[in-house]
Amino acid sequence: MPSRLDLHPGECLRRGVFPALRQGRWRGLHRVFFFASPLFCVICTSCGAVGYGPPPPVTVNVTPNSALPFQGEKLQFNATVQNASDPAVNWQVNQTTGGNPMVGMIDSTGLYTAPALVPNPPTVTVIAVLQSDSTKTGSSSVTILALSSIQNITLSPMFSSVTTSQPLQLSVSPGVLSSAGVNWAVDGIPNGNPTVGTFSTTATPGIPPNAIDYIPPPTAGPHTITATANNGPPASATVEVTDFAGTFTWRNDNSRSGVNGKELALAPATVSPSRFGKLFSCTIDGYAYAQPLYVPNLPIPGNGTHNVVIVATEMDSVYAFDADANSDPCIPLWKTSLIPGGSEPVAFPNSNLVGGDIVPFVGITGTPVIDMSKYMLYAVAAAQDIATGSRYSHSLYALDLATGQEQIRPLGAEIATVSGQIPAFSSSFENQRPALLLDNGNVYVAFGSYGGQCLLPPPPGELGPCPYHGWLFGYDSSSLQQTGVFDVTPGTFQGGIWQSGGGPSADSNGNIFAVTGDGPFDVNRGGMSYSNSFLRLGTAGGLTVSDSFTPCNQAMLQTEGLDVGASAPVLLPDSAGSASQPHLLIGGSTGGSLYVVNRDDMGQYVFPCPDSPSRVQTIPLGGAILSTPLFWNNSVYVAPANETLMQFPVSAGILNSSPSASQSPETLGPQGATPVISSNGTNNAILWLIDSSGALTGAPAILRAYDPNNLLNEIYSSPTAPSSPDAAGPAVKFTVPTVANGKVYVGTQTELDVYGLLK
Repeated sequence: MPSRLDLHPGECLRRGVFPALRQGRWRGLHRVFFFASPLFCVICTSCGAVGYGPPPPVTVNVTPNSALPFQGEKLQFNATVQNASDPAVNWQVNQTTGGNPMVGMIDSTGLYTAPALVPNPPTVTVIAVLQSDSTKTGSSSVTILALSSIQNITLSPMFSSVTTSQPLQLSVSPGVLSSAGVNWAVDGIPNGNPTVGTFSTTATPGIPPNAIDYIPPPTAGPHTITATANNGPPASATVEVTDFAGTFTWRNDNSRSGVNGKELALAPATVSPSRFGKLFSCTIDGYAYAQPLYVPNLPIPGNGTHNVVIVATEMDSVYAFDADANSDPCIPLWKTSLIPGGSEPVAFPNSNLVGGDIVPFVGITGTPVIDMSKYMLYAVAAAQDIATGSRYSHSLYALDLATGQEQIRPLGAEIATVSGQIPAFSSSFENQRPALLLDNGNVYVAFGSYGGQCLLPPPPGELGPCPYHGWLFGYDSSSLQQTGVFDVTPGTFQGGIWQSGGGPSADSNGNIFAVTGDGPFDVNRGGMSYSNSFLRLGTAGGLTVSDSFTPCNQAMLQTEGLDVGASAPVLLPDSAGSASQPHLLIGGSTGGSLYVVNRDDMGQYVFPCPDSPSRVQTIPLGGAILSTPLFWNNSVYVAPANETLMQFPVSAGILNSSPSASQSPETLGPQGATPVISSNGTNNAILWLIDSSGALTGAPAILRAYDPNNLLNEIYSSPTAPSSPDAAGPAVKFTVPTVANGKVYVGTQTELDVYGLLK
């Protein structure tokens, strides 16, 4: 039979109180008990809710539960008391309240001071005794170490890079040494100061006893940290504090230079197989054709400040990862899926679309772009209707950079029919492959196609066998209202803007530059189609062609299906030009030609050949150029398909007609490679690229690093065996590495791989 303490109040009254009253018990007080009994039963029931029986045990736990302090070192102990109304404790050492000089002293707060001499035996016990019940105690085993036992120490990491708001955890070896027993200095200044940096043992939660956090100063520069124990020789570590603004767009800037000139930690002397390698990887749900983007010192609501790397995938996902975290598994700070309800990423190829351009899904291909003035990230995602398996769409999203929360705007919704002949925009044929461009408050979005449409018969009402256009749209970055639209081939078809994933460029005057692919060209006959052309577009009042260059052999290029626009247009710095032609751009074609164009007077179209003298040079390389060249230190670097990485010196705006003898030891596969540069100003330059030779076979991407002054000197290459822990994930084509704050970020088919300094 259950106890009355376990009964419902009504049952308590029925079984206990009412029968007692009926039997005449509690005479004289029955009225009082009659009204008090319900309250009594409620109280009894409340007692029964926590279980009938003895109360939970009182426990006392001491942390740390063991310690290894040196002679005279101070160490804080804490007591956690559970199930006691009064958690106050008294502290003892070897059962002596407050301790004594022989075994060490401890105050009322738990601060223990090790004795000046090592006791015999060297292990003592720190005890917390509950004041309200002296039988309840907790303890910690403490072994006193002789100062003479540790002389030489080391610091880890010995060389590292941090941003101005990023604490760096430094560990002391041997591990028995507590950071509290070490004398710390920055640039010779004991304990540092706000100008050179300071130290903290609380900046990182759960920091181990043998570690300390270096808190960097607000300005960039190198600093030397020293640690000394027991007057032994100091251990040192070098920290580069960087103020690199971030990688907010494809290839670093709107000129598409690919140069990070504020990389202080990575240098030819520090990047080697013994000191540089894979640090960690983060799993992603689809191929990452888009270049990773990097944002330093980004506040995440409820999660502190982080250096963040942004990765977009072909499954229409955008990830924000801590750029420095090596947790296993790597957990996103946020993840956003850009798939409208009832839709999914485009499975490619499918019954409607054929080819092998972007496989096995088409989602986010073009590299997103970040507007730091608004803390917004812009991305375009493709999707298809699940119910029908078709009804393709492309949508422009504006995401809050700190949370991933989104706004959406369909592309093409406000584009009028061009010339009344061909539908203005059809997501059934268009695909957003080039990187996005942000310039003067506008987001620019370019289109080619899914690839392979030329193998299909045209749909009813369409002209020609390849019913797509090259498009460039402009959208206001605040309202996402359309500000301009340009169709490469109005009234006809093709002329896609491909650029091997690279984005349109922009100069300081607000001009937009793009390069188009094969298709009709009729501007010389009064038409409006600009296939196989370098274009300069004005943005006042929309998007209009203000100048152009079309090779004199464009008819042959169209016949053979060769694209002039296989590279993004790279705007060279003025120092690369001449007095008469200071503003140049470069680009490459699938026909194997490297073009150098005068941006101020592009030359338009001249026939018969040769081209207009206002356009500087055409250099035939042989292999198709399916990547974007790089300009650095008066040289152009280009990696054609199945060729080596080549270097062409530049003098007064003129490229050598043949490459220098300095070429990479390897050929770089059917896609070639798009290189980038990291440097400290003009010093310690490294040329980085991703060798995607294995993109079609599932082999690992290969991160390669070269000395740009001598390409024969390959500084580093990641392992090619998938079983190697340092190998990258399976390769994807036309990917670009991102170099930032001492690390290199590589997108693959399955993961984001992060490489950096190992120690």
